Amino acid sequence: MKSDLFIRTDGSAEIGLGHLVRCMSLSSILGKQFKITFFCREIPEQIEFELKQHGILLKRISQESSFFDQLTEQSTVVLDGYSFDSDYQIKVYQKAGAVACIDDLYDRDFYADLIINHAPGISKEQYSAQPHTKFALGLEYVLLRPPFLKAASQLDETGKMKTDRLLICFGGSDSKNLTLRALNVVSDFNQFKKIIIITGSAYRFKNELLRKIKNDTNVDYYHALNAEEMARAFLRSDIAIVPSSGILFEALATGNIAISGTYTDNQKDVYSGFKKLNAIVDAGEFSKQQISEAIQDIKNHKNKNKLIDGKSPERLRRIFQTIKRD
Repeated sequence: MKSDLFIRTDGSAEIGLGHLVRCMSLSSILGKQFKITFFCREIPEQIEFELKQHGILLKRISQESSFFDQLTEQSTVVLDGYSFDSDYQIKVYQKAGAVACIDDLYDRDFYADLIINHAPGISKEQYSAQPHTKFALGLEYVLLRPPFLKAASQLDETGKMKTDRLLICFGGSDSKNLTLRALNVVSDFNQFKKIIIITGSAYRFKNELLRKIKNDTNVDYYHALNAEEMARAFLRSDIAIVPSSGILFEALATGNIAISGTYTDNQKDVYSGFKKLNAIVDAGEFSKQQISEAIQDIKNHKNKNKLIDGKSPERLRRIFQTIKRD
C-alpha cells in the first residue's frame, strides 16, 4: 500500500493561489508514490474540483488540531504557506515521519527534512535549518503541472520566432488588477495581432475587464482555466506579461519571451534570479511606463537558452524516497 502524503496549504483571493498550484504540481509528480490528501482552511471551488478530477482527497479544516490529529510516524507532510512558522513546523516534525517545506522567503528557522525552493540562484547557506535537512533548490526542481513539464521537455532550443501574439496573466487573484493596467498599455501598440488574457478563479475585477474588451475582436479572454487549457493558451502566444511567480516558470516552459516584474516580497528572489540569467524583459514593479518600455525592449532580448528541461519530476521523486526518518 502507498503511504500517506499530507499537504497543508491554502489559497484565496487574499492569499493568492500560488501555494495551491505548486502543491498540485507536486502531487501530480508524487501521485504514484503516495496516497495524497490536501488539508485546507481556504480553497476555491475550481481548485477543489480539479483535485477531485485527479483523484486527490481534500479535507477542509477549521482548526489546525484537525490536521495535527491525522499525523503519524508513517505519514509524510508537505507544508506550503507563510503562516507555518517554526513552532508550527516543530509540532508537525514531532508527529510525522518526514516533513517537506515549500518555501520562497527563507525568513525563519526550519524544522524540516526537505526544503524545496525552485527560484534560480538560491543556496542552502541562505537557510537556517537542521543539520540533516536536504535541499531541492533551483530550476532542476521546478514545480510545474504536467502540461507545462511536457511543453518544457519538447521546447526547441531556438525559441519562438514571432512576436505578434501577446498573453497577459497575473495569477489566480490579481488583487491589484494589473491585468487591466497591462491591457491598457498594450492597447497603445498596434504590433500585436492577438492579445490573450487569462484571469484566475479568485479575480474580482471581471466585470470591469469585460467592459474594456467588449468590442475588441483582437482580444481572446479566458477565465479560471485548468492546467491543460492554460498550457494551450501559453503555447499560442509569443510574449507573456506575467509576475515573477509560478506563472513566470510556465511562460518560460512554453517558450515565451517573458516580460516580468514584481509587486510582492515573495516574488523578489524569482525576479532577481531570472534577471541575472537574462531570462526576462524587465518590467520593474509594473508601472504603466515600465510595461511600455519593456514592450519596446523586446527587440533587444537575446536570451534563447532552455532553462527548464522538464525533468524535475524524476529528481523530486528520488529525493522524496530519501527523507523518511528512521
